[in-house]
Amino acid sequence: MTEDPRNGHDTDDVNLATGTKNFEVEEEEASVRPRGERRKQLPSIPDSKTLGAMANTVNNKPATAHKGGSGYSMFFLEYTLMAEYNKLHKQRLPGVYVIPSALTPLVWNGVLFIRQGQYQDGVFKFTINIPENFPHGECPRVLFEFPVFHPVVDPHTGELDVKRAFPKWRPKVHEIWQVLLYTRRIFYKIDTKSPSNEEAAQLYEQDMEQFKKKVTETVQKSKDLLYSDDKSQDPHAIIFSLWDPEVHEEARRQMLNSKKTPNDEDADLQRKNGLSWMKCGSNQIFSRDDSATA
Repeated sequence: MTEDPRNGHDTDDVNLATGTKNFEVEEEEASVRPRGERRKQLPSIPDSKTLGAMANTVNNKPATAHKGGSGYSMFFLEYTLMAEYNKLHKQRLPGVYVIPSALTPLVWNGVLFIRQGQYQDGVFKFTINIPENFPHGECPRVLFEFPVFHPVVDPHTGELDVKRAFPKWRPKVHEIWQVLLYTRRIFYKIDTKSPSNEEAAQLYEQDMEQFKKKVTETVQKSKDLLYSDDKSQDPHAIIFSLWDPEVHEEARRQMLNSKKTPNDEDADLQRKNGLSWMKCGSNQIFSRDDSATA
């Protein structure tokens, strides 16, 4: 669902049943680093060949409950999740930034920037809750920071109805990056069938002006909460701070210079005009301003 800069429409899609994709994503990725000194120490990520072998080993094992289980089972679970995170980085999904929690590998913190369509300029924080017996059992759950007004988001809990895309999680086919792609896609291709929020679905079908009004309110709320005090105890929580040239300008300059190529002056200027400031924990990073035209 990457926006086509020529017409402003989505141009990518994914076959969630087979795990294949037929889209192009722009080369955009946030480099998020954890804050604090409390992060869990895990073994280094092995090479891709070893990761694949380990993932196949886990997928061929019968489903087990990891809660209270052996450390050996948890070891393989963590390596499986590390492999999933590595695959996510390779996808480079535009406007989607995720980092595993420092408190548990079963929770990932994320933020989604919406560039086009009804929800344009929305910045929605969310968490992915991964089952303890992953990759077996149910699909991961996605919960937004607040109940986003949307037909497939629960108006009370803020949980996205992921099961409509993944009715049965298939370990050798489905991957977490596909869940994130679906999370992004709902804001561009709105589905009103069997809604979680009946009011949103009804307004979308019968009263578009009122639907747009509600969406504008939910987009504004996402902005109002953007710089609110972070009450999370997670050192990897994604938080935002206002731009401070004395603190952030040098980091931006270094980042731009590190990506600069001999014939990239024009592209460099475009990147400068499309950057916004985000920080994760006490570490600052830059991400492309997704409210800008792609």
